[in-house]
Formats: sequence, structure tokens, C-alpha cells
Amino acid sequence: MIDYFDTPILVFACANATELGDKSRTLIAAAANPVTTPHALAECFNALTYRLGIPPAAARKLMQTNFQRIRFENLEAADYLTAMNEVVENGQTGDKIYDALHVRAASKARADRIHTSNKRDFLPFAPEAEIVKLG
Repeated sequence: MIDYFDTPILVFACANATELGDKSRTLIAAAANPVTTPHALAECFNALTYRLGIPPAAARKLMQTNFQRIRFENLEAADYLTAMNEVVENGQTGDKIYDALHVRAASKARADRIHTSNKRDFLPFAPEAEIVKLG
């Protein structure tokens, strides 16, 4: 079983001392084959340091601690073009490209499930994996 993790799950795992953080950390720890895309690392670091105000060194340490087991699925330029085409074909705009890229990475990784905090963001891109909403 391969479990793909969207950026908010990674952020919750690092910075949330509530039930969402606990659930995220448990999901990642319990996954036999956890995977995400390297871009999610940048998105997570941005959220931790810019949005949540965590000092950069502390954010890095949280990420290193929580993501030791995660495998990263790289995307090529062709994957970006495929995702862009899906955004256009689905009448989407702007930041929806990032959701399409997550779906593309999950597909390349042959993920069985995509864990996210917002299931509807992924639905327009017809992922092959089951979408599981954290909650």
C-alpha cells in the first residue's frame, strides 16, 4: 500500500499540537510506503516559516524529524505540462496547478491513497488513488 501525503498533512505533522497534528503524524508513521513530491517540502517550509512564524532552523528540524520515512517522487517537465493541460481542460486556473501536480506525483508513485485536508481540490483531476480527507 502506497500513501501519498499532500502539503497540509505535512504541515500539520510538523506544527500542529492538536488532534490534526496527532492524526497526521500517526498516518505518516503507520504508512507502509509514505510518499510525496519534493515540491511539498518547499510548500511545507514556506507554511511553517512564513505563515506560522516558526524560525527557519526549527522548521527544518521539525521537517527532518517528521519526514525521515517519506519517499519523494520527482516530476519532470513533461509531468508539469500534463498537469497544466489537466488544469486547462478542467476549466481551472492559478494555484490549481499545485493540486494537479500532487495528483500527477501520486499517480507516478502508484499511490493507492492520497491524504489531504481538502478532498474537493483533487476531484477535478480524476486521481486513480482513493482520496482520504483528514478529519
